[in-house]
Amino acid sequence: MDSMFEDDISILTQEALGPDEDWLDSPNTDLSGEMCSASHFALITAYDDIKNRLTGLERENSTLKRRLKMYEVKYPLLGEFGEEHIFSVYEAKETSLLKSEKASLQQQLNQFQHELQKSKEREEQLDEMIQAYEKLCVEKADLESELGEM
Repeated sequence: MDSMFEDDISILTQEALGPDEDWLDSPNTDLSGEMCSASHFALITAYDDIKNRLTGLERENSTLKRRLKMYEVKYPLLGEFGEEHIFSVYEAKETSLLKSEKASLQQQLNQFQHELQKSKEREEQLDEMIQAYEKLCVEKADLESELGEM
């Protein structure tokens, strides 16, 4: 799972560039360069945080799904046995407890899926912000070069 995101993050870091290459948005002044680097670092940090949260939520989601399947196999519902099978009072109580636990687990699963969806939306927003930021840096460099020519 982590390897899927490693390529994405290497695009954002200076390590992905060779030693002779420069950033397109490298500014001419030290102050704007520091601001640009700080902004870029904040975007990378936010992206990494969202990526880690997403990975954790996906792990929890798969664990809950496995547990739910295990319970469904181990304790099938009443309807699956048909009306001929008669349960004792103990089995009926156990079944009702399992149903309530299954409902609780299903609710947690739905909550995690909702959080996962929100996290994916945040990741998409972050990608859009990064693209807009890179575009602004390129435009800034173009304007600085035009200003230097004047």
